[in-house]
Amino acid sequence: MTVKVLASVLALGLLLAQGCARIPDPEPVSWQEHRDTLAMLRDWQLEAKLGYRTAADAGSVRLDWAQHGARAEVWLRGPFGAGSAQILAGPEGAVLRQPGEEERRAPSVEVLSQALLGWPLPARELRDWVLGIPYRGAAVEHLALDAQGRLRELRQNGWALVFDDYRATAAGFLPGRIDADDGHLRIRLVAKRWEFAAP
Repeated sequence: MTVKVLASVLALGLLLAQGCARIPDPEPVSWQEHRDTLAMLRDWQLEAKLGYRTAADAGSVRLDWAQHGARAEVWLRGPFGAGSAQILAGPEGAVLRQPGEEERRAPSVEVLSQALLGWPLPARELRDWVLGIPYRGAAVEHLALDAQGRLRELRQNGWALVFDDYRATAAGFLPGRIDADDGHLRIRLVAKRWEFAAP
């Protein structure tokens, strides 16, 4: 092998090694600043997969969530009824819409999702949890941060949660996976795509 060919092979190997190198973790952040910045987000959209397990059932649904201030539009697509359902929620309550069926109204997403899925989606808490911050409507029993100063573990409102696989988004680093367990229901939310309103 000539010197020129050997140099080319070594250069190619170096490029391949760099391409496979792990992206370094971001610098640690101030938890308070990180939390406060995310708490100000009022308009966002999330596409995710939501796995669940109860004593009687297990499965997964696709979750599409659009938050606009105090109002939310939640699409659930899964193995129930016609396979899709839309829940609109706001301060005045929630409405469930399914193809070919009459609208159903209830005080909250939790009540409607119980009727739809057989278990209540903790929507009011998830609105904050998906952002990687504690739910602002209840006390925090336990909180632990990761090495970068982001939420790693949380106990709140009877739930034990683990936040993992943080990913860079236009709004900052957000959890790619959340595992939550309240002793009766276990859910795993895996974020697929985020969108944020232009500032």
